[in-house]
Amino acid sequence: MKRVIFFISVVVAICLSSCVEENVSYDEGLELTFSCDTLIMDTLFAEQQSATGRFMIYNENKNALNIASIRMGGGSASYFRFNVDGRIAGKGEVLKDIMIKGHDSLFVFVEMTPPTTSGEPYIVLFDSLLFECNNKVKDVKLMAVGSDANVFNSKVYTSDAVIDSLRPALVFNYIYVAEGAKLTITEGAQIYMHGGANIIVDGELECRGTFEHPIVIRGDRFDCINDVDETPYDQMPNQWGGIYLQNAQSHNIIENTHVRGAGVGILLIGANRSEPVLELRNSIVHNSGAYGVYSQQGSLVVENSEISNCGESCIAQLGGTLKMAHTTIANYYRYASRKNASVRILNYVMQNGVRLTFPVTSAVIENSIIFGGNREELELGEDTTSLADYNVLLSHTLIKGKQVESDRFVECRWARSQNERNGIDTVFVNTSINNIAETGYFNFRLDSLSYARDCGAESVSALYPFDLDGKERNVDGKPDLGAYER
Repeated sequence: MKRVIFFISVVVAICLSSCVEENVSYDEGLELTFSCDTLIMDTLFAEQQSATGRFMIYNENKNALNIASIRMGGGSASYFRFNVDGRIAGKGEVLKDIMIKGHDSLFVFVEMTPPTTSGEPYIVLFDSLLFECNNKVKDVKLMAVGSDANVFNSKVYTSDAVIDSLRPALVFNYIYVAEGAKLTITEGAQIYMHGGANIIVDGELECRGTFEHPIVIRGDRFDCINDVDETPYDQMPNQWGGIYLQNAQSHNIIENTHVRGAGVGILLIGANRSEPVLELRNSIVHNSGAYGVYSQQGSLVVENSEISNCGESCIAQLGGTLKMAHTTIANYYRYASRKNASVRILNYVMQNGVRLTFPVTSAVIENSIIFGGNREELELGEDTTSLADYNVLLSHTLIKGKQVESDRFVECRWARSQNERNGIDTVFVNTSINNIAETGYFNFRLDSLSYARDCGAESVSALYPFDLDGKERNVDGKPDLGAYER
């Protein structure tokens, strides 16, 4: 009987203790603190819901505090929305009596939908979240930039058209250029691609950027992923689809254009007796989930450009022709393991056990860099069992791989790590996402000790007097390899 009474007493004591709330202090000297004083939500598109921003409320005191109210400074006129600890505030609504325990914290989540900008390219939106606790009001400021974009949703062009720089372009699903039509994108244009969106061209494409006003084609997210580096989504691959140049008789030009964050950067697709042309100059193709540039039976020209960080290859040439000069191929893709070399030049593929040949009429690479995180970054795939053409020449180029003795390589340099005992490669300023404050994300300009310095052919560099940064190449008579002059 005594044991039963003791057990009941213990249960009652536990129940009573669990029902006693933590002491709440109303001392006006005790205050809330916050993880930031201003939440900046960056650039958002008019009438498009933002990604969710967040910050923390901290109670650094031993006693619990009661937050009497949380409200938006702009009231029902605010474009911002919020929720705290899972409680969602409706438009203009005030959240009341939210307790925060001693030495504890709460999440605050904020979203917003900016209005149209009434003809202005940008508007800046401000508001504040107001927190009343112990008869004191503290605030966290909110700021966002709204941009009025031209929205293209499954847009089809059947005749010549222009996308200019007057307002950003926001693309959902696709832009399609029909056969016989040409789409021209003018200098300074900003093209923001929603997830899965593509530019599909059965006609022709001209991107006519300038050094001062390049064209940018990128994903439409401006927020950061929740990692240690707070990496912007703009620096992530697979944020949108790709650019598909599908007309076997087309002539396409992409100049002074930055293409980044795609699944596949640019695909050029030809036919047996028709080679579409792509002239890619003074441009950057960065962080593609698969290929940077894939050319199947195409005529590809790549000059004074950077193609970097691709999940498959930076350049894959299957048949056709390739001319590449003063181009930096740098592949340090970090989001998945990569098997393929950064540059692949093939005149055949095996498909379902059948060998398909694609003659490589000409592939010439000069004054360039082919480097990356793999041991071998150049693959020359020749079908020696057929009569398919395979005319390949690399001259004055730095190559990551084991040195090959062949007439196909003229005055080339090879990775020291692969060809010298205890050799160490020094090529670029920064090949990782680290050291952001000092060098930025993946800086593929040349290190001061770079093995790519002062060894280019002057006869080639004379054709490209300015590098990708607009710097003169031939001042010292010793041009560097790749797109950037040190």
